[in-house]
Amino acid sequence: MLKNLLNKLINLAGHKFAKYVLAVWCFLENIFFPFPSDAIVIPMSIAKPKKWYETFMIATVAAFLGAIVAYAIGSFMFNKLGVHIFELSGVDDPKKFLAIFYKKSTMIAFAFILFISGFTPLPFNLLAIASGFVHFNFPLFAATALFTRGSRYFLLAYFFSKFGPKIQEQIDKKFSTFLIWIIGSFAIVIAGMYLFYIKFPQYFIA
Repeated sequence: MLKNLLNKLINLAGHKFAKYVLAVWCFLENIFFPFPSDAIVIPMSIAKPKKWYETFMIATVAAFLGAIVAYAIGSFMFNKLGVHIFELSGVDDPKKFLAIFYKKSTMIAFAFILFISGFTPLPFNLLAIASGFVHFNFPLFAATALFTRGSRYFLLAYFFSKFGPKIQEQIDKKFSTFLIWIIGSFAIVIAGMYLFYIKFPQYFIA
């Protein structure tokens, strides 16, 4: 079923209105939308390999603008809007969670997590809102958002435009192996983050 879903996404990504969906998706993902934009960037890069640069640019600009809006929500509308986004994402006590970043000693850890989150499907929108809430240096935040989001989309769009058909063929043949590899990769990342938290709790707690 998942394999058929991937093939349907690739077919839909070839639609003439796909780039508008891409822009809206990437913009909203960086504010509150819980589904990673990889789900449309990858199929579009496979469906339109010659337009991979356009896919990369649209995704990057839309994501960057979304991140700026998320930062503004954290700075000016956290109690009215930001707190609800956190709650929808499963964070029961947003202010208690964000309070750990007020210490200068944890700002380094915050910057590191922000940088890593920008490269991955992790909830960058929550870190963007948190950046505004704790008044994290805006030029540094903007530069980090642009660089990490842009680098991520560049790699995805370029790689899948070049090797997408071959990857799709392998997925069709060995989908179960591919799925296990993906799940295993996420498990390793989560386990690594947990072990880092256990070993260096001073960077995460007040």
